[in-house]
Amino acid sequence: MNIVAADTSSQALAVAVKTDSYFESRIIESRSIMHSEKLVPVITELCANAGITTKDLELLACTRGPGSFTGLRIGMAALKGMAFALDKPLVSVSTMEVLADCVPSFDGAVVTVIDAKKKRWYLGAFAKDADGRTVRIMPDTDGTEADLLKVLEPYQRVLVTGPDARAFAPVLESLYGNRKTIIADTMSIRAVPDSLIDCALMQYEASGADDIGQGPVYLRKSDAEIALEERQGEKNNG
Repeated sequence: MNIVAADTSSQALAVAVKTDSYFESRIIESRSIMHSEKLVPVITELCANAGITTKDLELLACTRGPGSFTGLRIGMAALKGMAFALDKPLVSVSTMEVLADCVPSFDGAVVTVIDAKKKRWYLGAFAKDADGRTVRIMPDTDGTEADLLKVLEPYQRVLVTGPDARAFAPVLESLYGNRKTIIADTMSIRAVPDSLIDCALMQYEASGADDIGQGPVYLRKSDAEIALEERQGEKNNG
């Protein structure tokens, strides 16, 4: 199957194209606002390298959040537009599930993290079940390190992964001191393009393409939405 996948949830733009005989990925460090300029040209280039055109794609995949508001809008809009124009299915996957899938194996809990600014974090938590499958132990959350306390209680070892793992690991470690081993993982996220394809394929096989109304998952209101609500409230009170 010919697949294109794009993650625009953070400052790094991650894109991959996979066919039955070819795989290539690209990770470009940039600002999320720049993803709009680079996303489609990178997809076109990777398709050409694979010996196909966008018309030959059979499945499109992207992350749906949580993550950068601007980045998620860019990725979802671009992939939705391509899917509509090409009449191909689109699958969007939780950013946190993709980050967790990047970790090959770990004998403890895996915490996925993206800096949500305002002293808050987008968080997910996962672990292996008795059959070795990765399962959620906490839903995607816009919160703080305190939201992980009860979730991580059964685990002695915790691996923190994601684009902001290095910043969050010391914050989490400050809650536990020497009582838990906290490991900052900055290498696994290089596998984001490949993991996104794997997660998208599993989701597509299990439940098909996205509903037409599926959009980005933000977990919180944007600053613009908050400002609009405040203005409306002032107007109503005035």
